[in-house]
Formats: sequence, C-alpha cells, structure tokens
Amino acid sequence: MFSEIIKDVKYQIRIGGPWVRIILLCAAVFFIVNIIKSYFIFSQQGLNTNEYQTILKYIVLSSSIWHNFIFPWVWITHLFVHEGLFHFIWNMVALYWFGLIVEDFIGRRAALIIFFEGGIVGGIFFLLSCQVIPWYQNQGSLITAYGASAGIMALLFAAAKISPNYNIRLLLIGNVPIKYLALVLLILDLLFMSQENTGGHIAHIGGALFGYLYIFLLRKGISLDPGKLFVPRLNSPKKSKYQQKKQQTKKAPIVANDNKEERLNQILEKIKREGIEVLTAEEKLFLEEMSKH
Repeated sequence: MFSEIIKDVKYQIRIGGPWVRIILLCAAVFFIVNIIKSYFIFSQQGLNTNEYQTILKYIVLSSSIWHNFIFPWVWITHLFVHEGLFHFIWNMVALYWFGLIVEDFIGRRAALIIFFEGGIVGGIFFLLSCQVIPWYQNQGSLITAYGASAGIMALLFAAAKISPNYNIRLLLIGNVPIKYLALVLLILDLLFMSQENTGGHIAHIGGALFGYLYIFLLRKGISLDPGKLFVPRLNSPKKSKYQQKKQQTKKAPIVANDNKEERLNQILEKIKREGIEVLTAEEKLFLEEMSKH
C-alpha cells in the first residue's frame, strides 16, 4: 500500500505542475510540524511552548527584525508552514484554485511570482504591524507568522483585477463573481483585525494589495518580475494617425488553414507558460487576425 502511495506522489511531483508540488511540500511540512508538536505533548504531559517554538522559529517569520535578518530563508519557508488542519486544507484548496486561474490569465511564471512576492509583502506588513501596534509592543514575547494565506490573497486579488466577473462556484451558494469573493475576504480581515491574529489579518491585506498592484502596474508596462522590469503595455495608448496608417499596412503572416489551429495552440500555450508579455510582434498580429474570425 505504502509503495503505491509513494509512486502516486512521485507521479504528481513529476507531472502535476508547480501548484501540486507546493501543496505536497506544504503537506510534508504540516505532517512534520504536527509530529514534533505531538512529541512534546506526550513526552511532557502537555505542550512546552518554549521548546516547541525554539524549533519552529527557524522556519517561520518572527516579530523580531533581527531574527528575520539572521535567518533570511524564513521569508520563503514561512509560506509552507501550517499547524491547524482546517487552516491547511482551506489554504491548499484556495492555492490550487486561484493559482490555476491566474496562470490561465497571465502565465505560470507571473502567477508564481505573485504568490511568492505577495507572501513576502504580507510578511513585511506583519513585521511592520508588530512594531507599531501597542498591544504587540507591550506583549514582551516574540510573535510568529506562518502560512500561505498572504500569497493566496495576492493571487485572488490579481485574478479579481484581471477579470472581476470571472465566476467561482462555491458549495451551497453557486456561481459568485470573483470580485465579490475578494471583497468579502478583505472585509473579514478588516473586521477581525482588532480581535485576534492581528498580524495575520494585516499580512492578508498586504498580500491583497500586492496582487492588485501587480496587475495594475503590468497594464502600465511595469513588471514586478525581478527578471523583467519593463514590458509592453497591456492597454496600448492611442496611436497617432501616422502610426495607425503604418500599422494598417502590416499584414499577418500567411499561414495555411491546416496549420492555423496548431499555430494558435502553440501561442496560447506560450502565454500560459511565460505570460503575454513575451509574445513577438508577429505572434500578437497573428492572434489579432485570428480573433477577427
């Protein structure tokens, strides 16, 4: 039985795509963290918070700026750490949904960047909140933050910015435009921000703002991808009459009818894999011609 499970996991790692790999990594970390927690509970007849947190601190964000500077990898590793079962399940389902939606819109690379950079920005918001909120400053002990929620909120708001009327089917509710789902989750974070897990809710808001900003800037021709700082504008400015006349003289490359569908599939796959900004002028012109038919 276990050998079959291992085979299935290896198969999903190989062909499942980045979102499945991230989910499997989160599942592995979730299992290890809870095994460690259970060990302390049973061996000491109750959880020794200090010893448990001593182990956990090497993979989660801390309210201490110095700690996050000494262990810089926590800015990434904290995204894979979940402790509660329902927190883990909800985050993994949401990550898979929103990750695939954004990937279909602007490509896999951009979607992954939104997730990881959104998680980092959410961590920055958490860290700033720990320095300015009075009850955090007076608490004395260090506060930790972990989970993929900020990165997921970044994906959700990126999708809502790209296509606000995209329908999400929710259990017991039915189809809901993604803009309303994003708005409800943002309102909930604002409402519960002052009650419990303040830093976590603020991190969610930071991730949401980043996802929205990423798409806003991308449409202005500015990419927050470290490897692509400037890209062609998604919404081109109005051209002069000379430019319009010059563009009208351009012709799309002649492609045999039998090859048009294959050519179109190749371009769409390229957009999904790398994003629309990597298309050549010839590919964009071909897409424009095909859209007329």
